[in-house]
Amino acid sequence: MKNIFKIMSIVVLVFTFSCDDNEENRFVSDPSTGWMQFATPTSGTTISIITEELILPVVANVPVYENGMTLSYQLVAVEGDFTSIVTTGSSIYFEPGQASAAGNPRVVPISLNFTGVSDLQDIVVFDVVLTAIDNNGVTIGLNDASITSYRISTPCPLDVPAIVGTYSVDEVFTSGVNAGLSLAAAFGESYQVEISLDPTDPTQTVFILNNSIGFNQYFVDGSTASLDTCNGTITFSNPLNLGDFADMVVETTSYTESPAVMIADGPLGNFGPYQFILTKQ
Repeated sequence: MKNIFKIMSIVVLVFTFSCDDNEENRFVSDPSTGWMQFATPTSGTTISIITEELILPVVANVPVYENGMTLSYQLVAVEGDFTSIVTTGSSIYFEPGQASAAGNPRVVPISLNFTGVSDLQDIVVFDVVLTAIDNNGVTIGLNDASITSYRISTPCPLDVPAIVGTYSVDEVFTSGVNAGLSLAAAFGESYQVEISLDPTDPTQTVFILNNSIGFNQYFVDGSTASLDTCNGTITFSNPLNLGDFADMVVETTSYTESPAVMIADGPLGNFGPYQFILTKQ
């Protein structure tokens, strides 16, 4: 089944003409005139590596169009080459008709089909731009607030094999009355962790943390680390119990791929500020 990222759950736009809005008032006297724009809540999004189809709705704020209308659009490169990952048409058609009795304008989607996003080694960014309408009385957008260009970005790539492996654990209280003390030293324990890709995660950014055989428990087996590939940060499963001792409130995180290192800081229970560093062996 396709993984479809739909941006269709939007607030329905209703024709409302303000006497104080000269731009909008110019369309009132002729119901065959109006404007078109994206009917999306924002002007851009970042797709995931599993996105196969992206639906972008376009709204026709035109009360009557008896002969139908064709809206043209194009993809414009911003960063990288989008041609290898996306296919689409160049226009959409609004069937002849008029707005509903309630005055709601019609919405027709632009469909973008994606392949090979997971194989990208670099970020790709492009704009979907509304360019022309074959109706002289209809414009692209009404004013500067109209969304007539929609930006699409691909996720930052991740070298999964570089992350997977065996990690040493360095941990310490960083300040307060326990500054310089580690759980390993306090309890006479030794920690080592195995990090593997979560096979159920299609985005390939979630990793499972398990303690190495023969070592003491540091993480609860099955804890997870979700990597934000564009910002270099980590979201750990919550609660994050460490050393079978206390829960850590993670406040700041970071990771690198080469060398593969994960760092987290935050208070451990009521015992003070704490930090752990996972370093791939």
